[in-house]
Amino acid sequence: MPSIKPLLILLALSAPISAMAEDTTLTVNVVDADPPSGTVEVSIFDSEESFLNTARAQYPCVPDAVGACTSQFVRMTPGDYAVVVVHDANGNNKLDNGILGFGAESFAYSNGAKNPLFGRASFDDVKIRVEGETVIEISLD
Repeated sequence: MPSIKPLLILLALSAPISAMAEDTTLTVNVVDADPPSGTVEVSIFDSEESFLNTARAQYPCVPDAVGACTSQFVRMTPGDYAVVVVHDANGNNKLDNGILGFGAESFAYSNGAKNPLFGRASFDDVKIRVEGETVIEISLD
């Protein structure tokens, strides 16, 4: 009869890993959505390759009267993530650009990162470490 002992050892070793994923949550508090209208899209990226191309997850939130809202990502794998917040103030499901090609609607990155004069911020500039209960605030100001 086969021994059940190897199976029990495997289950015991994998339990902490699955428990870590269940207990890992990222809460993104967005502030300063001005005007406080439309929706705010909160996207997370898990690699340089996917950054600004394919979000691992994306959730909308609706800003309240003072321009704040919250999105929560649960059951995440601990690791490095980049968060991008886009304010679709007029609710047309796209980021509108002004006359010079930017500025009509706001966006912001985690880690306080900003776009350089030419180009975009990198994953390394934007990434944060997510472990356990992680709470961040991103200002659209």
